[in-house]
Amino acid sequence: MEIVGRRSSHFTRVVRILAEELDIACEFTPIYSLLSAKAHKFADNPALKLPILRDGEETIYGSRNICRVLWRHSDGRKRVFWPEQAESALLMNAHELLAHAMTAQVDVILHEIVEERTTDRRSIKRRQSLDNCLAWLDRHFDEVFGRLPERDLSLFEIELFCLIAHLPFRNPVNLDEMPKLQAYERAFGQRRSARNTPYAFDREP
Repeated sequence: MEIVGRRSSHFTRVVRILAEELDIACEFTPIYSLLSAKAHKFADNPALKLPILRDGEETIYGSRNICRVLWRHSDGRKRVFWPEQAESALLMNAHELLAHAMTAQVDVILHEIVEERTTDRRSIKRRQSLDNCLAWLDRHFDEVFGRLPERDLSLFEIELFCLIAHLPFRNPVNLDEMPKLQAYERAFGQRRSARNTPYAFDREP
């Protein structure tokens, strides 16, 4: 199997971490032209988004879809808790806000850092939305983790780590008033899967 993405992408790192956790060896092919409008640059993904998984003759788009395919290839050796299994309002909201924060982080980076656009009302709202989600996740951290069922791992845990670790790498955000998220990033970062998938920029040779 082959993962197509960017080492600097938190969505790509989610996939790479789960592959490591499941002991599934995957080749990695970097995407160099993030702003390209050519589908072949994104493994023919018409949405021009990453990551992508090439699994034999099949191609799978999107980090969560790829994670499910990886888990099936592992024959379900580990119990993974998936977002759609959340039944309480708290867990449903936690997954929704985390997914939104990950998308908002991409938007902030593209508009403010990559494209260097000037600040406007939409960019102010986008960043405020990201900050609000982070504050909510920190405030409800203990309650959310207390509601997660018995498991070997959850996609929520992987995605949360990838987002928090991505902030200082691409979009410095002051987390001084979010100690739960800071402590969680440090703790999860000790896992072998996290150490083997550090963020890095893919430079075209």
